Amino acid sequence: MNRKKYIYFALLVLIGLLIYKAVTFFALDEDRINAVYLVPKDAVFFMEMDEPLRNMKTLAESEILDHLQTNDAIHKMSVKLNVVDSIFQSETSLFELIGNRDVIISAHMIKRDDYAFLYVVDMQKLSQLNLLKNNINQVLRSDFKVTKRFYKEVEITEVTDQDTFEVLSLAFIKNQMIASYTHTLVEKSIEEFQSPNIGRSLQFLEIQREVKKNDLFRFYLNHKYLTSYYKAFSNEESAIISMLEKHFSFSGFRVDVDSDRLLLASGYTNGDPIVQNLITALYNSGTGSMNATSILPRETALYVGFGFDDFSSLHHNFYTLLADQQIEMVQEYEAGRNQIEKLLDINLERDFYDWMDDELAFAKADAPNISEKEGLAILIKTNDVEIARERLKFVEEQIRKKSPVKFKEVDYRGYKINYLEIKGFFKLIIGSLFENIEKPYYTIIDDYVIFSNSPKTLKLFIDSYEAEETLENDEYFQEFREEFSSKSNVFLYVDTNKLSNASSKFLTADSRRKLEQNEAFFSQFTQIGLELKASENFFESKAAIHYDRDYDYEAILLEERTKDMPLDLVTIKKEEISKETIFDIPDIFPDDFTANFYEKKYNNGRTKMKVYLKNGIPDGRYKEYYFDGQLKISGRFDEGEKDGRWKAYLRDGKLYHKERF
Repeated sequence: MNRKKYIYFALLVLIGLLIYKAVTFFALDEDRINAVYLVPKDAVFFMEMDEPLRNMKTLAESEILDHLQTNDAIHKMSVKLNVVDSIFQSETSLFELIGNRDVIISAHMIKRDDYAFLYVVDMQKLSQLNLLKNNINQVLRSDFKVTKRFYKEVEITEVTDQDTFEVLSLAFIKNQMIASYTHTLVEKSIEEFQSPNIGRSLQFLEIQREVKKNDLFRFYLNHKYLTSYYKAFSNEESAIISMLEKHFSFSGFRVDVDSDRLLLASGYTNGDPIVQNLITALYNSGTGSMNATSILPRETALYVGFGFDDFSSLHHNFYTLLADQQIEMVQEYEAGRNQIEKLLDINLERDFYDWMDDELAFAKADAPNISEKEGLAILIKTNDVEIARERLKFVEEQIRKKSPVKFKEVDYRGYKINYLEIKGFFKLIIGSLFENIEKPYYTIIDDYVIFSNSPKTLKLFIDSYEAEETLENDEYFQEFREEFSSKSNVFLYVDTNKLSNASSKFLTADSRRKLEQNEAFFSQFTQIGLELKASENFFESKAAIHYDRDYDYEAILLEERTKDMPLDLVTIKKEEISKETIFDIPDIFPDDFTANFYEKKYNNGRTKMKVYLKNGIPDGRYKEYYFDGQLKISGRFDEGEKDGRWKAYLRDGKLYHKERF
């Protein structure tokens, strides 16, 4: 009887223990930490997803994701993510185990020209089970080696791939799992946990609160580290990047995909007291129309427009607000202004501010006869062209009296081109973004005064305006522009291919090499736009990236180069190229179904053909070349079938035949 009592007592204890475990697992709150507390403070940017499985499925249905996978670097990163998944032998994959838990992926500079990623995954209740932490050896395949070490009293598990010797470092902090192929990032994350920076920043929390809603994912930009990231790609300093780093704090965007054409983002941006004063001044001054596109040539690679009610009011409001908080900055401005006014015996209010209307813009053009350092221009809209002309002539005469510079007015197609030499003038009145325009020539087109260091740039503007070949008349630009408001405070537009060509000289050697190797990939992201509108506390932001699956930069350049060349039928060899058979592409059967492209080469090492793949099937851009490297055929496949417009070229580069499938 006593024995039975002991058995019943033991069963009762066991049942009680099980009930307690069930209650603590399913009902009681666990010791948890916010994932952002584990993002190291030097993150250049990071992405946050609430439902990664659902979102990845949404992305997988988009052609944009398919195109991203054709890039070798992105493809390798995906492979690494798959490795994280595949090292676990359990029937349930790691990402299914993660399910709809929060995931953060952050990017950090690890060398001057390289960056790496950190992954933070909220394991929720799974952290109590220690499922991965204590049993990781049992769920790994035999070709992975596991070692462990401690860093600041936190255990780090290192998983080494015996084939590649790449090491994935894992650690568990409360409910979060952190992982990276760069062990120092895991260590920085542990340090961040002990003293959070980004997660406790009031400016970040302000942005996060506004954008944290259900969407594909959220993207955060930490402006404090933009220069180090930018220097990984460019040898040239950028006034825009410097301004964004110095005065702006965080940007946050809700990101979504609009069909297969656009990647859209909307969100908010904040900054230091100078930016906050600018936001207030712009908010009080209202938005303006961006009409400079009626003057900007189609060759425009970069365009930044600023809109407001009128410049004089904005200028006054801004410096009035600054006077209470940034006394030294205001004093520096006043000293510079007084120096110029005294030197030239002019009045900036009367001779400049009063005739400036509700818009000014900065632009960079790319054209065959314009060098990298040329093509820069400032456009200022006038409220009265005749007054603007009169006051500028007055300033010009004052400069002549004080300077030995002699310049005769030039008439080009009925437009007067004049010259001003006031070093540092534009930086003084409208900021460092415009400091590269130091000793400008200027002309007036319609309601705009255009300043540029190069008269050739002004000639381009005049020729384009007269020929009606401006952005306003470009359907490709206008279709993209419709994604944004007709009025805003700031509008940034980038023609990626033109800007890439115009700035290639300033890229690092490695960046230039990678750009050339991946030109087909990058060229199809043809346009980028960003819009800022001042609200009471921050800028409301909207961004868009245009993906054009039919854009073939190599073919466009070839056709531009040969557009005036006569079609020489003598160069056509019927056995080599004929309209009836030119697009009869032989079956493509790659050796590796996991590869993202398939390529054949001639004996001389040049590419004979290259096509992108998806699951071993042609899917994406197809290129075929002559023996000398000249483009022969350009087209694209969609899941193994020819799709869209295909083009064939002669040996001299002339377009010979095109056909739509």
